[in-house]
Amino acid sequence: MSDKPFNQMPLFVSTRQSSLISTAPNKTIRPAAKPGGALSVCVLGSGSGGNATVIRIGETALLVDAGFGPRTTDKRLAQAGLSIKNLQAVCLTHLDQDHFRKTWPNTLLKLGVPIYLHEWHFCDLMRIPGGAELRDAGLAHSFSASPFEPMPGITASTVRLQHDKQGTIGYRFDTPAGSVGYATDLGHAPAALIQHMAGVDLLCIECNYDEHMTTTSARPSWVNRRNMSDSGHLSNEQSFEAVRMIADAGPVGLPRDVVLLHRSSQCNHPMKVHRVFERDPDLVKRITQTDQRRRTRWLHVKPAPARVRSQMPLKQ
Repeated sequence: MSDKPFNQMPLFVSTRQSSLISTAPNKTIRPAAKPGGALSVCVLGSGSGGNATVIRIGETALLVDAGFGPRTTDKRLAQAGLSIKNLQAVCLTHLDQDHFRKTWPNTLLKLGVPIYLHEWHFCDLMRIPGGAELRDAGLAHSFSASPFEPMPGITASTVRLQHDKQGTIGYRFDTPAGSVGYATDLGHAPAALIQHMAGVDLLCIECNYDEHMTTTSARPSWVNRRNMSDSGHLSNEQSFEAVRMIADAGPVGLPRDVVLLHRSSQCNHPMKVHRVFERDPDLVKRITQTDQRRRTRWLHVKPAPARVRSQMPLKQ
């Protein structure tokens, strides 16, 4: 792991197999899923108490973050017409408890589901009970330098974002049926993120706090300073501006859907969010707000025609 300060680290990262990963065979690895089918997204819940999003292609699924325990996740997947047994992989943004519960390693081992995380987070996984067992079973994979396929039909590319000491990871998932962007727990939206997400069909992005509610809240001042810093979370205003920049950088009409993640229960409110996004009458029609305690409906990706994409180069 590098000991360079965060601001000296490159912003763009993708994937490769880490030398830390064991190549030991694992007989419990499930059969590879067959690529193909429609692409859809369901946020199982998002907030300080837990975050998990499922990306589905046909009857197989990828979980982005595992911030609820396996039982809660399975229950919400059942409500969405799936099972935990449909999961082919888990991709983590970082290892805070609301993004990866320590109860997951044994379940992943039992099901033979691989987990993917950035190499700068890999040592932290080894400190979690069951983390070393995942590595030894060949189920823990780190990434750093090039795109990878967490499951057949999905190519993941990543960008590193500023959040606390280790940072977090923003994902772009590209498939023949369309593309999904995912970014949460970021203190600000750098140019690298805007360019990386430009042209996605569906964008999931953090919209954490209302500035006035935060500064007047009863929470400790150090918590508010951290959350409002460049290494904390995105405010409603920052999220709105980031979404507008991503939309301006890509083809007209994209992203078709915008899912707002990680809303604070103490320092934000759905109406506060709506009032910010309604400044853009076209954009506000595309947003879906998430909730900590319940899942969203399935959002079905409808990719733009290839000819439209090719005629709309990214703005510099």
